[in-house]
Amino acid sequence: MIARKIFVFVWSVVAIASGQSEPMPSSEEDFIGGPSSIGSDLQRDDGAPEANLFTPWYTFKEQMRERSGFDFSLDYTTLYQKAGGTLTGNDDAFSGVFRIYGKWELLGRGTQDTGSLVWKVESRDKLGGDVVPGALGANLGYLGVTGASFSEAGWFLAPLYWEQFLCDGRFGFVVGRLDSLDFVDISGYSGQWHRFQNASLLVNSTIPYPDLGFGAGAGFKIGSDWVVGASIHDANGSAQDFDFLVDGWEFFKQVYVSWSPDRARRLDRAAHLTLWHADERTGLGNDDGWGLALSYNWMLDCGWMPFARVGWADGEASRADATILAGMLYRPESGIGEFGGALGWESLSNDTLGDQTAAELFFRWDVSSHFSLTPSVQVLIDPALNPSDDLLVLGGLRARLSF
Repeated sequence: MIARKIFVFVWSVVAIASGQSEPMPSSEEDFIGGPSSIGSDLQRDDGAPEANLFTPWYTFKEQMRERSGFDFSLDYTTLYQKAGGTLTGNDDAFSGVFRIYGKWELLGRGTQDTGSLVWKVESRDKLGGDVVPGALGANLGYLGVTGASFSEAGWFLAPLYWEQFLCDGRFGFVVGRLDSLDFVDISGYSGQWHRFQNASLLVNSTIPYPDLGFGAGAGFKIGSDWVVGASIHDANGSAQDFDFLVDGWEFFKQVYVSWSPDRARRLDRAAHLTLWHADERTGLGNDDGWGLALSYNWMLDCGWMPFARVGWADGEASRADATILAGMLYRPESGIGEFGGALGWESLSNDTLGDQTAAELFFRWDVSSHFSLTPSVQVLIDPALNPSDDLLVLGGLRARLSF
C-alpha cells in the first residue's frame, strides 16, 4: 500500500515536465466507437508534447506505429471522493485504475480499408479510504455510481476485438469481446477519464448496458453526414471471465442513426438516435424491455459545447424508465483545460422509489499534454434509498497520467 501511494505521488510530480496541447479532433475513419473507445483514447494520447522529459518514449511509439502499425498507450488514473454524510459512516473513497491499450493495424495499412486488432488490459484497485468511488453512492443511499469505473476489480482483459473497414472506409464492423459503453448511445461530451464522474450523467440510465462480453456491431456511412448501424451483445457478459452465453441465448440489441455535418468532428457536433431491446435474463429474474434514446451535442466556435440526452424505457430491464439531462462544456482558447456542468433527472423503474436528480461541476486542468487534475463537486437531490436526506454533496479529485 505504501509503495503504491509513493508511486502515485512520483508520477504526479514527474508528469509536470510536459508541455500543453489542444484537444484533438475526432477521426473520420473510426466512425463506430464513442469518446471512451480505445481508438479515441489513442488519438488523444498520441498528441505528444513538443519537447519534454518523455520525448524519446513518444518518438519510439511513433516509429513503432509507422513501421508496424502497432499503436499503444498506458495511463494511470486515481480518484478520491469525500461525501458530506452517509448512511453507514463510510464517507470517503479512493482508488486507482491502470490501463494499457492499443490497436494493431494488420491489414490495409495506408488505405481506407484497414483491419485492426483492438485490445485493452486494466487493473482497478482500492488505494485507501473506506470504500472505492464506485461503491460510495450506495453508502449515500443514492441509486447510482458517483465514480464510474473506479472499483476494486483487480486485473482483467477488457475489450479484445477485430475492427474492419471496407468499401473505401464507408462500411465498418467489429466482432469479439466488446464494451457496450463504447458503441451504444454514444455522445461526444461523455468520458469518465476526462470529464464527468457520475455514471448517470455519463450514460443513459434507461439503457441496461451489458458488461464486457462477446458481441458484434456494424456501421455504414450514408453520404457525408449520416451513419446507420447496429450491434448485438451478450446480455450476461462479465469483465471477470470469458463465459459465453452462460444463461442461454440472451442478448442486448440496438440499431441507431447518427448525424454529423463534419465526420472529422463527429464527437464534437452530432445527434444520435438509438432503439434498443434487451432479452429476458432468466438467471437474474429480469424481464425483457426496450426503449429509445436521443443524444445531442454541438461544439460552438467560441469553445462552448451544449449537450442534452433523453431516454425512455418500457419493462424492467433498466434501472430507470425515463431520464432527461442537459449540460455545457467550455474549452478556453488558452488550452488550460475544460470546464463542465450537467444536471440529470431520472424516473426509476421501481415504482416504490421516487425520482432522483444529480448535478456535477468539474474543471479539468491540463497541467501538461499527458497529465491532468480534475476537481469536481456533485449534488445528489432526493437520493432514492435515503429518505432522511433531500440533498447530499460530495467532492472529488481525479488525476490522470498517460504515456
